[in-house]
Amino acid sequence: MVIAWIGYCLLISGLLALAAFASERALGHFGKPVRWAWFAAIAGSVTVPVVAFFAPGLLPGFGVSSAAPAVGLGEPAVATAAAELPPAGAAAGGGFDAAAAGGVVGWGWMLLVVAMVGYLGRIYGRLRSEMRTWRPGRLAGSPVMISGTRGPAVVGIRRSFVVMPKWIPELEDRLLRLVCLHEREHQRAGDHRLFAAAVFALVLMPWNLFVWWKVSRLRLAIEFDCDRRVLGRGESRRDYADALIAVGSRVSVPLPAAAAFAERKPAVERRLRRMTEPPASMRLLRTLGASGMAMVAVLFVLGCPGPESSVNAPEPPAATLTPPADAVEWTPPPTPSEEDIARGDRPTFIVYDRPPVLQNAADVMSALEAAYPQDLKAAGIGGRVELWLYIDESGVVRNQEVKTGSGNDALDLAAADVGAAMRFEPALNRDQPTDVWVSQWITFEVLGAAEEPAVLGISVTGEGSPLIIVDGIIQAQDTDLGDLQALDIDHVEVMKGERAVEMYGERAKNGVVQITTKAGTADT
Repeated sequence: MVIAWIGYCLLISGLLALAAFASERALGHFGKPVRWAWFAAIAGSVTVPVVAFFAPGLLPGFGVSSAAPAVGLGEPAVATAAAELPPAGAAAGGGFDAAAAGGVVGWGWMLLVVAMVGYLGRIYGRLRSEMRTWRPGRLAGSPVMISGTRGPAVVGIRRSFVVMPKWIPELEDRLLRLVCLHEREHQRAGDHRLFAAAVFALVLMPWNLFVWWKVSRLRLAIEFDCDRRVLGRGESRRDYADALIAVGSRVSVPLPAAAAFAERKPAVERRLRRMTEPPASMRLLRTLGASGMAMVAVLFVLGCPGPESSVNAPEPPAATLTPPADAVEWTPPPTPSEEDIARGDRPTFIVYDRPPVLQNAADVMSALEAAYPQDLKAAGIGGRVELWLYIDESGVVRNQEVKTGSGNDALDLAAADVGAAMRFEPALNRDQPTDVWVSQWITFEVLGAAEEPAVLGISVTGEGSPLIIVDGIIQAQDTDLGDLQALDIDHVEVMKGERAVEMYGERAKNGVVQITTKAGTADT
């Protein structure tokens, strides 16, 4: 799992790097700030995987449903037969163990984070010690700190100040004024804080080469934007270039997480080229092309499903359809048609006169006992889970979804196992078997000393009750509507007589109560 998520993070980071690079080209043609494109790409490299992990429904995805998580049951015997299959590693004769490799990679990730924190802490400690030797001064009318060789740069996060090397007063006044103006512009725009936030992404993903590259591009983009702002004040490009060359030839190694006037020679050369290059020909077409590339990359980022997405779920192995060893006779269930598959994909209204009736209550109780997590059972922890069950014409549960979760993932998964064990007398429509979606509550609780879990039945009994419809979904007659709060109801409509029978058949002879909730109104 860890390896899959690292691959997903690298894919997202690479796509965002492409989007930021294209955005820089589009914005640069018209002299617009480019640092925010790179910062957004760095922030997205962290936030998109986090959202995909904790709240995947917030991302659109390509063909991924945003509804409640479903537990698909392609065949009725999947849960029991799949448990008997040997582990993948054992089948391969002790080959590659993905779980063990993922554990090693996960620990390596943590060690890199600790090493990165230690490295930055060491640099910060050395800088704090060096700062004690700096003395306050004043240059070009602005307060600064004079160091031995550090600077020109802006230092500090919460409280920032400009640090200048002791040789800086040797510059000509026209150049010195531009150097001080540049650093004050960094300080005013908060560029030092922006870069420090980007370094935090490196701490979280020190193995991500795309993030390292984007942080280096962000540092250069910060200087591009600051150069543009200074020159936008009407300063001489020639004097500014002379200041860059003069300071760049003597500057020390730049401070980490600092906005500096001049850095290493390659960076200075690129800034000079950016300042002096003429406007590109066909700027509009170049901008449109770069913008389109950036948009496509962002769309792929939002649509790329995470490793846990249902679109990557493996198909049930063919071995899951093998009958039990002690079975006397076994007939494979009929293959559903394309129409049945479409109707069984999601809960939907299907006309029927008589609801399905549970036939194997004893087996369901046994399945419930076996599925109840032992640790929760021993602790007396229970809960209720409401499932959507898709039952085909033969009474087999073909699909199911969690309609109302218990708040405990283990109980939700256990309820899915119980739903898979249910067998029904099929629903009827005009005396013909029909597939149908029904809702079913499953309750896990410890009953006294027997410590046996309880399950609510689905068979419909009782005469004289009206047909209950909630948000267009026909409810079984014994469905518990206690969880439906009065404040959640938008309106209630009562239908009687021939009109009810005409619309819903003989099952509506005792009337129809149509309940529309506020959520149902919003959906329509």
